[in-house]
Amino acid sequence: MKAERRHELKHNELSDWLGERLEAAKPHATGVLLGIGVLVAVVLASAWYFGGENVAASRAWSQYFDAFNDLEPQKRLQSLATDQAGSKAAWWAMSSVGDMNLAEGTALLYSDRKEAQKKLELAEQAYKQVEAADDPMLKSRARLGLARVYESLFKPDEARKYYEQVAAEEKDSPLGKSAADSVKRMKNSREIAFLDWFAKQTPKRPAPFPGMGGGLPGLPNDLPERPNISLPTGLGLDSIGTGAPAEPPPAFPAPAATTPGATPAETPAADAPKADSPKAEEAKPADAATPAATPEAAKAATPDAAADKKPE
Repeated sequence: MKAERRHELKHNELSDWLGERLEAAKPHATGVLLGIGVLVAVVLASAWYFGGENVAASRAWSQYFDAFNDLEPQKRLQSLATDQAGSKAAWWAMSSVGDMNLAEGTALLYSDRKEAQKKLELAEQAYKQVEAADDPMLKSRARLGLARVYESLFKPDEARKYYEQVAAEEKDSPLGKSAADSVKRMKNSREIAFLDWFAKQTPKRPAPFPGMGGGLPGLPNDLPERPNISLPTGLGLDSIGTGAPAEPPPAFPAPAATTPGATPAETPAADAPKADSPKAEEAKPADAATPAATPEAAKAATPDAAADKKPE
């Protein structure tokens, strides 16, 4: 009985405590519900925002990779960097623009210094923008690009400064090791002397070959006309594949008929020489030069001998 009584007392105390708390919370019920609603709205908005951001990032990366298959990738990448400014894909697009201009500028140093200067300045502008990114890898790539730009512009001191920054930031990476080697190269007096000498050169465009004029490079303008290699007409090839009946084959003369009972010698042969051919003429003297068998036979063969002979 005492245990049951104690249980009832504890149950009543719990009910009383819950009742008191509910009564105290009634004036604040509206604020609590409003706070719960705001929290749910924040969670839903965050989910929608980050979901939309992922979709936008995927679309930007797709445009980034598609730009390299375009005929003018620099324009596509520059447009992407402007339209999606602040995104990681935009930073990488701008870095790629700098790489392309740097490659073109260094190649033009051997043929057109003015055009090379323009390309290198565009690369410098692109790398300067990428240097402000919050990605450490992009920063290092941009600084390494700036070092190469200044080296191509014959500014060894500025180039060495950026090489040293990359070597200090990326000590154990291949990027940092390459930058460390370039720092040593920029301290070498022979390398600096070569840059000074190369900066004073004025390369020219290669002269065209004789006879080129304004035609295709490497080909003269005085080439002959293209020969006619088409098939001759009259072969009946025009109707092939059209379903039209083919033309009849040309008629050839029939061989000469042989007389029945004639010997092979009387039949004219196609390969037999004609009477006036040299071979036939050569054969005639041979037959005429055949000597008589006896003097009596030769005498009897003469016309006078035949006339003098009387019948018995």
